[in-house]
Amino acid sequence: SSGINAEYGDMVAASGFTPEVHLWAVQFGKSATSNPFQQVREAMDLSGHKSGIYSFSFSGDTRRAVTVSKDGTWRVFNIDVSWQLKEDPKLICCGTVAEDGPARVAMSQDGRVVAIATDVNINVYNADTAELMDTLEAVHSDAILGISFSDTGKYLYTSGNDKSVRVWLNRAGIVRDVEGWTESLKVATNTSHKERLKQQIADARAQL
Repeated sequence: SSGINAEYGDMVAASGFTPEVHLWAVQFGKSATSNPFQQVREAMDLSGHKSGIYSFSFSGDTRRAVTVSKDGTWRVFNIDVSWQLKEDPKLICCGTVAEDGPARVAMSQDGRVVAIATDVNINVYNADTAELMDTLEAVHSDAILGISFSDTGKYLYTSGNDKSVRVWLNRAGIVRDVEGWTESLKVATNTSHKERLKQQIADARAQL
């Protein structure tokens, strides 16, 4: 294969197995015509790795991105920057891949969780701190070929060389939801809001 490319919202990304991922912005006009497309502009590079990129992924709102490289590391970036003014993406955190060999990465829609697949195993991390939150071992009988989160972020999908597709509960995402609701509960003043938060926390914990 000569490279990796993907489209995320109004961004197009590509990597030719170099240490960078290149991003272009697809711009559209406000015209009501059938073809409002205007141009494609070079936006930014996701850089910092020392070897070629294996895989990359973006959050649903295209504000965050994650890359994983042959150098054995993965990096999370804030790409919600003024690229038109040449502002560079900001590194949020970085971590080490648990196993040697090719790796595939997925970021949850809300950008708070990263899953990295190596061989038949998956490690799930906090996308803010790089903390390991969950491990799924031997999820397929042969190498994992694809990994992605559901639109709601509740599930993690995998496909393997064993010709199977499997669905996993995103436990790390649920934990992060509970963390967020718990913080909101601390400052909530409205009684009904507090009760809703308590119920959400209880329902989420029941799934773990």
